Amino acid sequence: LKEGQRIIPTISTLAYTVKVPLEIVIVYDFEHEITLPIARNLKKHMKNISLVKNEGEKVVGAISTGFHYAKADIVGIWVPYHVDPFGLINQMYDKIINEKCVLISGNRFNKIKKVSRGHPVKKFLSRLGNYTLNRLIGVPIGDITTALKLYKKDFIIKYPFETNSKGGWSISTELVIKAALNGYKMGEVEFLPENTNMIHGITNFRVFVQLN
Repeated sequence: LKEGQRIIPTISTLAYTVKVPLEIVIVYDFEHEITLPIARNLKKHMKNISLVKNEGEKVVGAISTGFHYAKADIVGIWVPYHVDPFGLINQMYDKIINEKCVLISGNRFNKIKKVSRGHPVKKFLSRLGNYTLNRLIGVPIGDITTALKLYKKDFIIKYPFETNSKGGWSISTELVIKAALNGYKMGEVEFLPENTNMIHGITNFRVFVQLN
């Protein structure tokens, strides 16, 4: 949680665009993080924000902690520098309910524009990994590695993730593969360019760190 004031537009767009009751669990590592005072100030004005200290390590620990403390039956991951002005989560929520899926994924690789952003090596590895899993293993969604997904919480409880990787993408990949191998239904919503705004284009992805 090192985004500082950049979390304000992220939290604001979630609060104003998501139609269903929303609980925002913000996970932090240390008391001295620059974002924590801002998050605490937001919490004073928004009752649906919870602040929780990371009970594990790095991103994987933060996601696990957030899932554990979330009270809802449907949980998801949202990165702190990504804004969603057109309510992509609403579409994802409708699909997971109406189509009885255990998870709904965003898809950056649509026909209009390939909206995967960041370092060229990251984009290449992401497309290669998704192509391999989709074509060779038969995973029925086109973007396995994106973190932006909704999950049924009972599925995560039944199939807890075990990855030791430092990247959140590994959790997404592991849970999708487990769902596919066990015959669960999955769905996806395409990311259009207007749904993929990142504050100042920030990403902390480091290829060789993530592969450790």
